[in-house]
Amino acid sequence: MTPSPTILVADPDEESRLALVEAVRRRDPDAVVIEATDGVALERSLETHPVDVLFIDVMLPQTNGADIARWRQTGNPNGLIVLVSDMLAPGWPSIAKRLGAYDVIVKPLGDLSIARVLDASRIIARQLDLLVVDPGPATRTLIRKLLGQSHFTFHILEASRGLEAVRLTERQPIDLAIIEMNLPDYPALEVACRISDRQPGARLLMTGATVEEGVRRRLATFGASGFLKKPFRFFDVDKAVHESFGLWHPYLINALQRAEASAATEPVPPLVRQAG
Repeated sequence: MTPSPTILVADPDEESRLALVEAVRRRDPDAVVIEATDGVALERSLETHPVDVLFIDVMLPQTNGADIARWRQTGNPNGLIVLVSDMLAPGWPSIAKRLGAYDVIVKPLGDLSIARVLDASRIIARQLDLLVVDPGPATRTLIRKLLGQSHFTFHILEASRGLEAVRLTERQPIDLAIIEMNLPDYPALEVACRISDRQPGARLLMTGATVEEGVRRRLATFGASGFLKKPFRFFDVDKAVHESFGLWHPYLINALQRAEASAATEPVPPLVRQAG
């Protein structure tokens, strides 16, 4: 069983802080909850406690965004930073990206929002064994690169052929597989079915340039949880991984997609002026 997380709630407003703390305890009564009212208390808590999830108000006084980003990079690479704001603004996606934040959520925080973050933190806290089945070495390298940007941590295995993939899963447990639809030796859906029979708990994602709608509707019959269309970007892969594990994908994924299409310029709040 995954141990209960340590949650740090950093918010200058006592009412907002209490509401968030109570929501966390309703979801996980065993969670360790720490409170901070300003950046000084926040920095002290990050230095002295093994924090798993940080909920931080974007207007927290005396806060250095660079310190938060540094904690995410070196203090706990699997830790989640969730920015909490009174409102969403077009500039938040780029700010969140610079801080390494997992998501941005809006007050008042409901139990459902808290539950989604805590559910994700339990998966993100552990290393996932991922098998990439694709005949193209360049594609396998690209998938590795894209997954390196994810909040999830992966131990990546590779196979260029279907039979190789099946044999590998006979001796190596996996959590997730990404399987190209056009394999040189076996039909990909047969490979997925055989992997699913051997490892029923593994999540399987099919990928390719296209798939017939009838085949897409029948993917679950072969043990696959979805289809990842090529060419794909980081957002597409990360979203597919969330969906494979039944997780609500964060607002930030969609927001980053929109921000990439139309870059917006917004004033940078005090929290992140030194994060770049």
